Amino acid sequence: MTREVLSTEKYWEKYWGFKQREYSARLVEYDFLRGSAQWAASMVGPWRYAFENYHDYILWNVIYKKFMPKGSFKVLEIGSAPGYHLVRLYKTFGCIPYGVECSARGVEINKSVFKRYGINPDNVIHDDFFSDRFQKEYKDYFNVIISRGFIEDFGDSDAGYVVEKHKDLLRPGGILFAIIPNFRGINYLGLSLFSKELLSEVNFNIMKKENFIKIFDERRWNVLYCGYYGTFNCGDRFSPRQDFLMKFVLMFCNGMQKALNVIFRVLLKDKGAETSIFSPYLVFVGTKRQP
Repeated sequence: MTREVLSTEKYWEKYWGFKQREYSARLVEYDFLRGSAQWAASMVGPWRYAFENYHDYILWNVIYKKFMPKGSFKVLEIGSAPGYHLVRLYKTFGCIPYGVECSARGVEINKSVFKRYGINPDNVIHDDFFSDRFQKEYKDYFNVIISRGFIEDFGDSDAGYVVEKHKDLLRPGGILFAIIPNFRGINYLGLSLFSKELLSEVNFNIMKKENFIKIFDERRWNVLYCGYYGTFNCGDRFSPRQDFLMKFVLMFCNGMQKALNVIFRVLLKDKGAETSIFSPYLVFVGTKRQP
């Protein structure tokens, strides 16, 4: 199997080393709110997600709400650092969150986040998702697997194998949420402007819905849903190149997106207006077939 740069431990060790200070600051901020300003946290809490990106709103309030199981269940996120997505799953659905992370620095950040929110830090597993040790120890173990921005790092010939490794960790009847970015259509322009280096690192072919769903063998999966979501996003997924102009343009796009988020929430509500040209993400939801 050929591993692209974005799926290697070296890449993510460098990435989380760069991000470590940022997330450490967030944890300090959390401790301040918890310890010194409980009243502020309680006031902000109900409105915390009021102005979130529209694609996040659709994911949490439509897709997860419809397909996530009820009661206590074990959920694994592939490449889980910094861990906030799992924290929100824990708070929203009462699940038992696990993360697997290949980067030592990513693991350190994720464990710190789990500790702050009362989640067992030992549930952050420092290992390569593909390692024989990890695959053997957690075979048929999880009720839910979340895979966000992972499968597109592999070529067409390897994508089916990657999906099979997801399946092997699920219990029969377990649910997979496989999410990839859609960098086709107008989103290609954003990638070209702000993160040009990624053009050679991601698999654009599986960002077509008809190709994406083919990597999920119907003999092994019951398809619950597959489609684009998020309607439109013009900035938050991209990292700017270092020149001042690009940073300014991205800052403007992010500001415009905040206004669009509110407009979409008011006009589109839970429905969205999803197309392959504009929607920023593509998701597959399916259950592992009984053997």
